[in-house]
Amino acid sequence: MEKIFELRPKKDLLDPTFEGYKLSLDALPVYKHEVPVAVEHLKPSDEQLSYSHVKTFGLHNHLIEDPWSDEIAFFISKDLQIFKINLHSLASQNPEFTSVWQIPQRSERRDGWFNASLSFVSSELAVVTDGGGVLHIIDTNIRTSTNSHTWEVKLSNQIMGSGEPFKVLHSILNAEEGSQLETLSVLVLKVESIDQVESQIALSTFGCSEKETPFINCLEWIEYEHKDGNWSFKQLKRLAIPHGLDYASILSPGKSICLIAREPFGIIFDSTKNVAAPLPSPQMDEDESENKVAYTWAETPEEVTLWVNFDKQTSKHDLVVKIESQTLKIVHKNQTYLDGELAHAISVDTSTWTLSDGKLEIILSKNNQSLNWSHLVLNDLRGRKVLDAETAAEYETVLNTTKDTQPGNGGRPPIFSSEQLEECDDDMMDETYIFRFDGETNQFTHKAILSGQLLFFTESAPGLAPAFCLRHDVDGLIWQPMGDELEQPWGCLHTAALQALGYIQASKEQRKFTVAPPDMTYAALCDAFTHVYIYRQPNCSSTGVEMVHRPTGRKVGNIARQQVLNIDSSEECLGAMATNTFLLILTSSSLFAIRVNSD
Repeated sequence: MEKIFELRPKKDLLDPTFEGYKLSLDALPVYKHEVPVAVEHLKPSDEQLSYSHVKTFGLHNHLIEDPWSDEIAFFISKDLQIFKINLHSLASQNPEFTSVWQIPQRSERRDGWFNASLSFVSSELAVVTDGGGVLHIIDTNIRTSTNSHTWEVKLSNQIMGSGEPFKVLHSILNAEEGSQLETLSVLVLKVESIDQVESQIALSTFGCSEKETPFINCLEWIEYEHKDGNWSFKQLKRLAIPHGLDYASILSPGKSICLIAREPFGIIFDSTKNVAAPLPSPQMDEDESENKVAYTWAETPEEVTLWVNFDKQTSKHDLVVKIESQTLKIVHKNQTYLDGELAHAISVDTSTWTLSDGKLEIILSKNNQSLNWSHLVLNDLRGRKVLDAETAAEYETVLNTTKDTQPGNGGRPPIFSSEQLEECDDDMMDETYIFRFDGETNQFTHKAILSGQLLFFTESAPGLAPAFCLRHDVDGLIWQPMGDELEQPWGCLHTAALQALGYIQASKEQRKFTVAPPDMTYAALCDAFTHVYIYRQPNCSSTGVEMVHRPTGRKVGNIARQQVLNIDSSEECLGAMATNTFLLILTSSSLFAIRVNSD
């Protein structure tokens, strides 16, 4: 069971006396620059119709921040060039846009691919994806506004399957003390058809079905290791999150991850070990096997056929059937039903399985048709060999009759069936939680319910997980997930407050991005088109407003400024980024630099 913890705000960061924002008509300097090559902006294909697809494409921020340098930012062009932006040059007539690397183009047609994404791992390392299934580990050298070193590829790896599109969410580097070994952890997001997800347990365990969840979010946690000067793949873990993922990050030093999502969800695949529950009991003695038959099977000179009976309501998403040349594995939901070495080798390509009315039939094509099978699975005595399918059906009828009349149910059908539920009985699953997932045990160790809406998330100091902003009453509170190095119970630290941001954001129906700078002196809400709203916080010394309430003469000291800008462009806002000095807005052809504060 997860340990329940609370998100406790710090009272000294809250301001109950805050009066509101005063609209300011002061003009802000806005610098408009044309980008060298149009910004990449891919949209969902005709088959990508789910809400998860729309969210992944529509809320992709094409401006990329570098936590290790406040002098630069990045974007990726439509021809997959990565451009570096010198922020100090944006207030001049000659902005510096430098192409630092060309992502290899594997195909001219990119229908269904995600937008390319970039994540910085350390001061000299980054991970890049073309959006179509390949991850690149890049040596960037020290990244500064003046450094012109060309980026160098250290590893290009396609381990996510057959070119499935994905997006990089977060990455972190862990260097073990006293060792030359480095571990790179990367989180990537995929939105996959339920029939294409590779899983070690049945997806119905988390409420997945073709009707309700034809597409599901898959969060993949990939680890690479750097040893003797070379990068190599280490392991992969996959979590299925069918009902919505809002946030994911890796916690320092890379042994666990933090998630904000809606239940149910969980781990479905681990490349180093099996996540399904093992067979429930050791193999039985031969004299017991007659009374505990789990399956029947028969053979012909060409093939072996296996029959297993489950509940009639069982669907293909309740089962995982893995057929290999010498092994067979059946998992029912999250419990291993059959797992072992086959008597002889089979041909995987011509072996099949079907499910009808709860009866699973597996046909295994023999490699050597001259061999007779004395058993199906080595050391598994729960199988009963029969002559043919008709004999197997007769045997199963007798076996089921025996089961139904055993003490405990009196031969009666079950009292309750999930099919009797009405729509009003369904759990809405609207509760959103924050979790800590331990990578060593594959268990969720901590859990807290979110008391307010997730507003946005923002980059933190180098090496830390991104912070996220939650609505608390009318305010927006910034929370920083703790690393695992701290010798105290894990949780999230309240680090800042943005006054009335929760109330304000709720009224902005056209909002696409919300951003805030590292010093949290302002917050900016960017509409999909034209409008930008800037809310300066009371602690911003350069913009404070001293006012007097006229009827009473009372001084009102906690009123801050609101500024509204109209961006001179008819193009959609594709990216937003806030620094302590500039607010950057990116469209397909232009970059707008708004000087919010003086240097």
